[in-house]
Amino acid sequence: MKTITVQIGNSDNKLSQKQWHNFVKEVRTFIESRADEVHFFGGSSNWELWQNVTIIFNIKESENLKSLISQISKNYLQDAVAWTEGVTEFI
Repeated sequence: MKTITVQIGNSDNKLSQKQWHNFVKEVRTFIESRADEVHFFGGSSNWELWQNVTIIFNIKESENLKSLISQISKNYLQDAVAWTEGVTEFI
């Protein structure tokens, strides 16, 4: 089982509030439909200057997931999504 952390943001301020809402909703819905378990979903406080969201989840097979999330990002004029992948170890 892989643990993935996906981080998206609007620090370049390209997205209006409505576009940001749609972007977050689309990424979250997409991940939740494929993840085995979502451990965390959260973002910056709503009064902060920059908007960002992090989603941490487990998935058995992440093939194509990275490129599909990247495509969603490009649909919203975003240059990049931060992707961290690893194996969670309980110690």
